[in-house]
Amino acid sequence: MKQIIPFAHQWISDTLKSGDIAVDATLGNGHDSVALSKEVGSNGLIYSFDIQQSAIDQAQSLFTQSNINNITSIKLGHEQAKDYLIEQGITSIGGVIFNLGFLPGGDESITTQADSTIQAIEGLFELLMPHRMIVIVIYPGHDSGQIEKDLLIQHLQNQPAAKMDVAMYHMVNRSNKAPFVVGLYKK
Repeated sequence: MKQIIPFAHQWISDTLKSGDIAVDATLGNGHDSVALSKEVGSNGLIYSFDIQQSAIDQAQSLFTQSNINNITSIKLGHEQAKDYLIEQGITSIGGVIFNLGFLPGGDESITTQADSTIQAIEGLFELLMPHRMIVIVIYPGHDSGQIEKDLLIQHLQNQPAAKMDVAMYHMVNRSNKAPFVVGLYKK
C-alpha cells in the first residue's frame, strides 16, 4: 500500500504522457514538480505556481541540483494559473497536482484557501484534456486546512458525474485530521 504522496504521484502518472504540459498548482518545495517532470520527459513542460518567493527559490535549487530544466516557476496564486497559461498560448494541459496547506518549513500562517483553490481547480479543469486527472493532496490537520477540506469536498460532491469522476484515497484507520488524496478524472 502506498503512502499519500507516492500514491498521488502514481495516480497522476497513470494519465500523463511524454511531451505533455502539466501544472503543479502549489509548488512548495518542488518535489511534485520533479515527479511531474519525470513523467512528461524532456519534451514536456511543467508550470509551477506559488505565492512565496522562498518556495520558488527552494524549489529552483532542487531543480538545479537535479539537472531539470523543463520546469517554469511562476510567483502567482494558483487561482491565476489558467489566465497565465492562456496568456502563454497554452489551452490544453495533461494533468495537475495540488499539495494544499502550508510550505513545509515555512510560515504556517500562509496557507492555501478554499475559495482560491476551488477557483484554481475550476479554471485548470477547463484546460485539462479529456481522460486526464487533477490530483489534490488535502491536509485537514490544521484549522485552515480543515475549513478548506470541508468546503472543497462539499464543492466536489456537487459536480456532475457526466463531467467528472471524483475519487478519494485515505487511510481509514487514521484520524480524520490525516492527509488524503482526491482525484478528479475528466470525462
